[in-house]
Amino acid sequence: MEEIDRLIFENGKFINNPYKNSMFRLRNSNNFNPREILPKIKELKNSKKFDSIYKFLDESSRAENQNIIFKAFQEGLCDIRNKNGRNILNEASANGNLKLVVNLIQCGCKIEEKDNDGCTPLINALINGHFELIKYLINFGANKEAKDNNGSTPIIHASQHGQLDIVKYFISLGTDKETKDNYGNTSLIWASWNGHLDIVIYLISIGADKEGKNKNDQTALILASNGGQLEVVKYLISSGVKKEVKDIDGKTSLHHVSNNGHIKIVEYLISVGVDKESKDNIGSTPLILAAKQGHLDVVEYLTSVGANIEAKDNDGNTSLNCASSGGKLEVVKYLISIGADKETKNYDGNTLLINTSFNGHIDVVQYLFSLGSDLEAKNIDGKTPLSYALINHHLNVSQYLISVGANKEANIYNGNALIQYYSKNGNLELLKYLISCGADKDAKNNKGETLLHCASRDGRLEVVKYLISIGADKEIKDNDGNTPLITAVNAHNFEILKYLISVGADVNAKNNEGNTALIQVSYYTYCLDIIKYLISAGANIEAKNNDGWTPIIKASCCDNLGIIKYLISIGSDKESKTKDGNTPLIVASKCGKLDIVKYLISIGVNIEAKNKNGDTALIIASKEGKLDIVKYLISFGADKKATNKDGDTPLIIASHHRYINIVRYLISAEANKEAKNNNGCTPLICASSRDNLEVVKYLVSSGANKEAKNNNGCTPLICASENRNLEIVKYLISSGANKEAKNNEGNTPLICASDKSNLEIVKYLISVGANKDTKNNKGETPLSVGWGAVKNYLLSI
Repeated sequence: MEEIDRLIFENGKFINNPYKNSMFRLRNSNNFNPREILPKIKELKNSKKFDSIYKFLDESSRAENQNIIFKAFQEGLCDIRNKNGRNILNEASANGNLKLVVNLIQCGCKIEEKDNDGCTPLINALINGHFELIKYLINFGANKEAKDNNGSTPIIHASQHGQLDIVKYFISLGTDKETKDNYGNTSLIWASWNGHLDIVIYLISIGADKEGKNKNDQTALILASNGGQLEVVKYLISSGVKKEVKDIDGKTSLHHVSNNGHIKIVEYLISVGVDKESKDNIGSTPLILAAKQGHLDVVEYLTSVGANIEAKDNDGNTSLNCASSGGKLEVVKYLISIGADKETKNYDGNTLLINTSFNGHIDVVQYLFSLGSDLEAKNIDGKTPLSYALINHHLNVSQYLISVGANKEANIYNGNALIQYYSKNGNLELLKYLISCGADKDAKNNKGETLLHCASRDGRLEVVKYLISIGADKEIKDNDGNTPLITAVNAHNFEILKYLISVGADVNAKNNEGNTALIQVSYYTYCLDIIKYLISAGANIEAKNNDGWTPIIKASCCDNLGIIKYLISIGSDKESKTKDGNTPLIVASKCGKLDIVKYLISIGVNIEAKNKNGDTALIIASKEGKLDIVKYLISFGADKKATNKDGDTPLIIASHHRYINIVRYLISAEANKEAKNNNGCTPLICASSRDNLEVVKYLVSSGANKEAKNNNGCTPLICASENRNLEIVKYLISSGANKEAKNNEGNTPLICASDKSNLEIVKYLISVGANKDTKNNKGETPLSVGWGAVKNYLLSI
């Protein structure tokens, strides 16, 4: 008994104190045995079976065992949710189970908890029309303005579901009648849309805004019209709403009812003077919309009251154009019978027959042809009805048009057209039909592609098989020299590749770049299965393209370690060279493929191999800024003093290309910072010439000679001065560089800067005391070689 007292009254947690005495009575009168009930509650909690939990709590409520419900609440049983996200209180509210709702709330369940749709217990009760439960929840403090995920409040739900008494009840509570959901719909708009006339009358009687608009600028009248609610439409208009109001798309109520086929409302709106020629934002009149949707009765009525049958929308389409395009045969017949222009064209030049052929409406096509429509009419793109029937793979329309004399030569004998028709979606039956009509199976488009190329690229094995079976050329090449087999490899279409090889396709055929299928696929990651198959079928593993690239070299520039290992395992030459002399190691180093570099070195490739420019892998990695490759190569003894044909060392190359991290690493690895290339340039001279201040600073700080000269006698300062590198000039001067040093022609930094019209550098050198009267070997001064702004400046001082 003490346990029960603790469960119910511990720490004052039982929220409804007036029930304390009744709890004592219930405890004694309903044989509550904790030893039996507590295990049951835990079992249900662990099972999370919502229906079983609800049934248990409902039965406890009916038996007035509120202490059981309270224990279940404490154990979290009331928080278990069903697939709709409803907890027990939400479900009880939806079911109208007032007794259980009362018990749950008295035990402490929160009355504003929401389900997956954002509905509170109040909203769930309202949706299902449980008026007494609604009143109870309101009296207990439920939020009458609560919103679900759509922003709908209780009064909006009541209006939407036609619950007039509930609407009135919420109005009596002071609920905002103009509140809007997330889409801007008010209670009046919802009631109008769903045809609840009594609610519409009531809301307007209490002053609801009858011209209010939602986010699509739709009023109650527009949505009542859209929903086919004639009586609501009549009432709204009788109450004085604006009958010509337009929504965000420029549509009036008459547009909506014409589009939806609500003939009675169409007749009513016309009778009250709504404009039958009004156009929406895309220029559609009510008649055009009715014709487009095939509402013959609406079309007949509108034309009977004088609607313009030749009115055009923004694309130049009349109602007849739209009916033809949409395949509305009866509307087409009717409009032509009353004099609509059957030769009309829209602004793209499309005739009725072109429009209906485009969309594949065979019955309309046949009818228009019976009236003499021109089979060969062309639009502004030069396309005929047959062109569009073929492009959109309307086989029945294509067959019919050809059978009645459409010019097939213009449409299927041209390779571009034929392949365009096929490429639209690869329709095999259409393709067979076109070829049976005489289309060339080997016709080419502007890219030189045949049908077999396209099918091989697009992965259409059945089409490939069909074309081969009728003798399509399997070795034919496109403008890039690709055979169907190479095309299939480029698209990674393994099954087509295997089929083409099985029927004798040449696995060693080359395209215009000299690439075989194997060379092409070696570039791609994750294509080892294709590579193995090609080699098993006789592909040459040492084949070279026009640049001398073999499969292993091609694979070295990508993340294709697995492919390289396989090629090596079957004897591929690890020292093969391109025409430029690049080995797989040089290519991998250039492309930054560290794993491949590691593997190639591990199998003994020549780390000092040079290409035709004399570049080693280390020089190339330094040039491309691949620090991790540089480190790894040096760790395996790569020569950091190696030079290429220009005499450049790795450090000179890195300095020239501004790779400060590599410069630092090479210096730390004791690379020669005073090495000179064939032009006599040291790393510092190269960096000074290239506006690379960070590298210059590091080299100087490392002890590089600031006064070193290249073959022309230029120091770093002279190079920086003639190359407009002001910040480097300033740094070198601040570091003690000789501002009066001369090159082989006797030019000082100031003379060089003047000659190149580098005004800012001239000013700076003068400001630090450079001799403005110094002369070179020709006797020229800074003033005599200067021009423009530099000359004016020197004259001014």
